[in-house]
Amino acid sequence: MERTLLAPIVCTGVAAILVATLLFRAVLSYRRSFIAGIGASLKQSFVLTNPRSLFAISAVMTVAAGSLAYVSTGPTGLVAATIASLVGPWLLARRIVTQRRKRFVHQLPDALLALSSALRAGCTLARGLELMAVRQPAPLSQEFSIVLAEQSVGRPLAESLDDLRRRVGAPELDLMNTAMNVSRRVGGNLADTLESLARTLQEKAHMEGKIDALTSMGRAQGWVVGLLPVFIGFVLYQQQPARMSLLFTQWYGWVVLSIIAVMMTIAAWMIRKIVRIDV
Repeated sequence: MERTLLAPIVCTGVAAILVATLLFRAVLSYRRSFIAGIGASLKQSFVLTNPRSLFAISAVMTVAAGSLAYVSTGPTGLVAATIASLVGPWLLARRIVTQRRKRFVHQLPDALLALSSALRAGCTLARGLELMAVRQPAPLSQEFSIVLAEQSVGRPLAESLDDLRRRVGAPELDLMNTAMNVSRRVGGNLADTLESLARTLQEKAHMEGKIDALTSMGRAQGWVVGLLPVFIGFVLYQQQPARMSLLFTQWYGWVVLSIIAVMMTIAAWMIRKIVRIDV
């Protein structure tokens, strides 16, 4: 009799230990990826902060949001709030990088025009890049300061410009790097080339602005269409919690939710492909 009662207790204890071990390893793995990924992104964007402190803040916010969601909406709210809290920092870091890239691309045509004027005035390319690093606003000045620092320790300019392209991730830098490399190897009027490139980038930015303005309504409609089912489901859950809870407690409810999630994902992808036009 004692052995019969002891076996389930032992199995339960072993299972609890295994679950706790797996959970602990998952938290450590997420912490390492958080510190490495988000820390590198913020450091690359010149956001000076401690990624370990950010992880601690994110963990506290995840626990708080999950607890509040569990109290208000139950297990479904707990899962949704936990996923949102875990994905949120990565989306925020990505947005910081994207916004910084957009500012860099917006500043690049004016910087190329200034560099072209400096070359016409008799400055060397190195001196012109130094003036860009000093006189242009951030983030362009920050990135070209790195290029000049690498060049001052003997690194070739072409390699520094290639690293600049990889750091920023702007395809516009391919044209600038190609123009500078061709000019240094085969000669030519680099000032005229940079001025022509700057005019081209200005026209490109002008066209992209028109496209963003024309597709803004489509993007807004996509957000409305995507969030409307969630809002309606929340309202119906508040009015008829017993019936709506079947979506989360029965197998056919999970099937319906899976179908809805797949259809909404396809719709969001199609709207994104329609309104996102590359120039």
